[in-house]
Amino acid sequence: MDGLKSLPSPPAGIELIAQVEDLINYPGRYYSFFKQDKYLSICRHRMIKPKNGAKFQTTSQFDAPLEILPWFIHKLNFFRLMPHEGGLPHGKIMTDEGAVAKEQLALCRLANAGNDSGDAGYQINNLSRADRKAPSTSQEISFSDSLLFDGGLLATWSALAEKYQHNNL
Repeated sequence: MDGLKSLPSPPAGIELIAQVEDLINYPGRYYSFFKQDKYLSICRHRMIKPKNGAKFQTTSQFDAPLEILPWFIHKLNFFRLMPHEGGLPHGKIMTDEGAVAKEQLALCRLANAGNDSGDAGYQINNLSRADRKAPSTSQEISFSDSLLFDGGLLATWSALAEKYQHNNL
């Protein structure tokens, strides 16, 4: 099996609320959305097999308040507006930091989101949380345009934002 669709059962109080597989760029790579109280964790995970090694699971995790769900949709829409429509000024690739439930978040446009085809994409930075693997840097998560717009991530994210806004999450 190239991918790992499900992670081990989460501890009590943590609920898997959505999952998207990146079938366009990396079949077997999953983005799993977990809810714990008022917080969201997005885990990116897949199994990889080096040429001369054993298979192993690679994971990364991004954490933020649940309010990030509608915040991201709003900021993405803002990003896609032309400056004369009230969008980001020309030459700027990152939103100003904004407090979301007392955590500083920013959205950045990427020229290359790190997939093999070199798609552009977006990166969310949580400047209030240290990265687990590199504690001197902040947490971040990125996704390509192809995953976001064609691979179902935006539709899933929008549905979660809608549920959050209607207190149904």
